[in-house]
Amino acid sequence: MTITRLLAVLCFLISCKDKTQKKSELDSKAELQKPLTEISGLVADGKDLWAITDKPKANVYKLDSKVDIKQEVTVKNIQAIDVEAVTADNDFIYIGDVGDNDGDREERQIIKVSKTAIGKDKTVEMDGEAIVFKFSDAQMVEKKKKNNYDCEALLGFGDSLYLFTKRREDQQTELFSLPKTAGNYTARSIAIFDSKGLITDAAINATKDEVALCGYHKGHKYPFILLFKNFSGNNFFSGTMERIELADKAWDWQVESVSYGDDGKVYFACEETKEVKSTLYVIDRDKLSKLNKKKNE
Repeated sequence: MTITRLLAVLCFLISCKDKTQKKSELDSKAELQKPLTEISGLVADGKDLWAITDKPKANVYKLDSKVDIKQEVTVKNIQAIDVEAVTADNDFIYIGDVGDNDGDREERQIIKVSKTAIGKDKTVEMDGEAIVFKFSDAQMVEKKKKNNYDCEALLGFGDSLYLFTKRREDQQTELFSLPKTAGNYTARSIAIFDSKGLITDAAINATKDEVALCGYHKGHKYPFILLFKNFSGNNFFSGTMERIELADKAWDWQVESVSYGDDGKVYFACEETKEVKSTLYVIDRDKLSKLNKKKNE
């Protein structure tokens, strides 16, 4: 072996060693198996997580700290069309059947499920209540790229639920509110924010003073997390914002879920694509900013 070739091999080995020794800021990372490979929303609930998948079914899965499924809950009395989000409070789980990829839905619904009625069986079938609503200005569109009322993000705050739209035409998001009580409503618009990307999930922390949104750009590329603090009332866009770019390469990385845990952790997850496995990521909230990567233009 020549000196030049030997030096090249040594440089390669040192480079590999440096990469393996580099400590990740993540607390943990777990690959998700079926039926969670299309995870589209999650919410922490004590030491557990509730998760939903991108399916036309009103199902919600309870996961333990090892990401094993403890329970599968099916709402049997309500037919879902496009489940895309989930949130919870002390008494209820709210399953967001709110997706509208093609821009042809007139009504959407949030399915309200009583926690105490779920019980402890591993497989549960039960009834839920429907919070049915419309967006007042929503119209059917001929082209998907002009659909400004697709929706995949939901959180609960006080006595209301809050939705964040996935505006395909201008890459912004509009914030709407709804009561938590079953019935028929027109969602109330609060504010619009230039998210510079498509919003796919929302969460609020335990102290109710920070909101996180996650999303990506066209083609599920360059996923990001937005953090809102110091907001006034329920206009989460009224305070300060920090943007965290999760990728510096154009991977097909479909990040569609985010949640705060009561333990100071932030959870986020992606659906499976050809380039990235379906994965749940966990990180200390205080380390989240360290994930920020400058996007290559």
